[in-house]
Amino acid sequence: MSLFRLARLPAFQQPLLRRTFFTTRPLFQADSVVKSLKPELMTAMRAKDKPRLTVLRALLAEITNASKTNKPVDDDPALYSLLAKQIKDCNAAVEEFVQAKREDLVEKERSQIVILQGFLNQIEAVPEETVRQFVEEVVAEIRGEAKMGAVMGKVVKKLGGKPVDMVMVGRVVEEVVGEKS
Repeated sequence: MSLFRLARLPAFQQPLLRRTFFTTRPLFQADSVVKSLKPELMTAMRAKDKPRLTVLRALLAEITNASKTNKPVDDDPALYSLLAKQIKDCNAAVEEFVQAKREDLVEKERSQIVILQGFLNQIEAVPEETVRQFVEEVVAEIRGEAKMGAVMGKVVKKLGGKPVDMVMVGRVVEEVVGEKS
């Protein structure tokens, strides 16, 4: 049935339903890790896996909150950066709990880090060799005095939104710029 015939059905004569049906788009890509989070949540609920369930609920809450901003998490590169941020926050919490001698909370945070790392590893990131190649190309383009900020900006632009570990990019840029100086 064509969309024009479908639009003439009585149910689609209501303005709200018609607008919703014709303007909505799929929320996630077909084979992305973001799309697999809700089924993972259901699986964790059925298995009564409390740590995994807690992490997934927090992650889905972050995704929902981000969807209300100008940078929604609707693809794997955005999820990669969100997961990296969550892992960084958990590591900071572990350090604070170690200083406070709270071993129970340290163990809880470390289990959350393991779960987040599992999701992070599912997303295929740009390998270090490719990043090094991009950095060397950018430094060769600049030719003059290659400053770290300028090189980082051009490398990130060249990566084009692909999931990449920014700490690794910074380290590679520092190495290459240090060699060329």
